[in-house]
Amino acid sequence: MIRLSGVMYKVLKQELGPLYVGVPNFHDTVFEGIANLGTASKTAFGECTKGDNPLFNEGWAGWPRSAKESDVVAWLVDLIPKLEAFAGGLNSTLPHRRKLLAQPSTPLLGSTGKRSLDIGFVNNDIAYNPDAKDSRYRWSHVLVAGELKSNPKADRASIAWIDLARYAREVLAARDTRRFVLGFTLCGSLMRVWEFDRLGGIASEQFDINKNGQMFVTTVLGFLWMDEEKLGFDPTIVVSGSERYIEIERNGKRERLIIDEVMKRAPCVAGRATTCWRAHRKDDPKQRLVIKDSWQYTDRDEEGELLQEADKDMINVARYYHRETVRVRGTDDDI
Repeated sequence: MIRLSGVMYKVLKQELGPLYVGVPNFHDTVFEGIANLGTASKTAFGECTKGDNPLFNEGWAGWPRSAKESDVVAWLVDLIPKLEAFAGGLNSTLPHRRKLLAQPSTPLLGSTGKRSLDIGFVNNDIAYNPDAKDSRYRWSHVLVAGELKSNPKADRASIAWIDLARYAREVLAARDTRRFVLGFTLCGSLMRVWEFDRLGGIASEQFDINKNGQMFVTTVLGFLWMDEEKLGFDPTIVVSGSERYIEIERNGKRERLIIDEVMKRAPCVAGRATTCWRAHRKDDPKQRLVIKDSWQYTDRDEEGELLQEADKDMINVARYYHRETVRVRGTDDDI
């Protein structure tokens, strides 16, 4: 769990700006396009209502009335594999299986402080060894972040929402290929689905998992099944074995730029989120380049134009090479 001081709360609140909460149909938008999710959710929830001792009967069996964090974690750890099993083989396209990360008292690596995550989802192939420095969970492993509160009244900006935003900030800072982070808050039995991107935070309408059980099943299976692009990873950065690269169009020709290492990544949620990589051309490893990736304010001059102008008659300034607007699925990336 992350505890925010008054100063830190004000800083993060100022960075995020207004949070857009209770957006109609946002839940459907987050999970749309996932193959067979609707059918699988209906099938799995149907199985939950069958038998002499159904998992769902006017509420979830075993749901802890006090909603104490440790009890809710244990309940989720027990339930989620059952939901996945009920869905069966309705999704055969997922390259990696996922699992619940449920170690709220264990700090994750990759942060400047000792900060832990209430609950979340990670890839199943990540091994955990508490005694090994390199075999512990890291913020970069987190695919979906979750915040648990026992009190339903904690579903507000100064408590659950800001805690989840801090998790999102850690994940975005730790993984240089994340465009946004998905998450959820569960305050008592009241749930919301969230997205944090460079404009701030947006959340679904609140729903009670003990009254809308199928919506809860859809949420869980959706997080388990969605591809990396829907989870917020940048599809323009291609991974091939141990190599990462981007492709650009320069002087009418396609060029492949190999990313060597991260030089700097701004630790923030909302804002320009500047990332700099050291790189080189695929066909000319000796030509060293720096790729600067950042969100552009529409009311300001393009930085690439300014650098191109400065390159004409100034010394000790990085030489201009190329600029372009990142496009995802044929449209300018505005997330």
